Amino acid sequence: MTPEPGNQVGTRLMFENERIRVWDLALAPGEALEAHVHRRDFCFIVVQGGHLQHVHPTDPGQTQDVQYEPDQVVFLKAGEGLLHHKLVNVGDNPYRNFVIELKDA
Repeated sequence: MTPEPGNQVGTRLMFENERIRVWDLALAPGEALEAHVHRRDFCFIVVQGGHLQHVHPTDPGQTQDVQYEPDQVVFLKAGEGLLHHKLVNVGDNPYRNFVIELKDA
């Protein structure tokens, strides 16, 4: 049985107030962040690019390799909850980004 995805969208919560939540997501080579759900619109800013694998928990055919570049910025709408699969750093270098979740005004 596959565990339910969690709400931890980074490796460390750095800051939170009534408007935003900021996470650090740092993965050494071979490290992973378990499957998680984004319940708020968010962006992430890549600090140290790298080669990540988005591993689907039940369908290996949906697993994707993604190369992220330094200074890349991505914005995504969460809607009713955006499932992100397990993230695995399959590269040779550390990967790091900052995730900024937007709270309701």
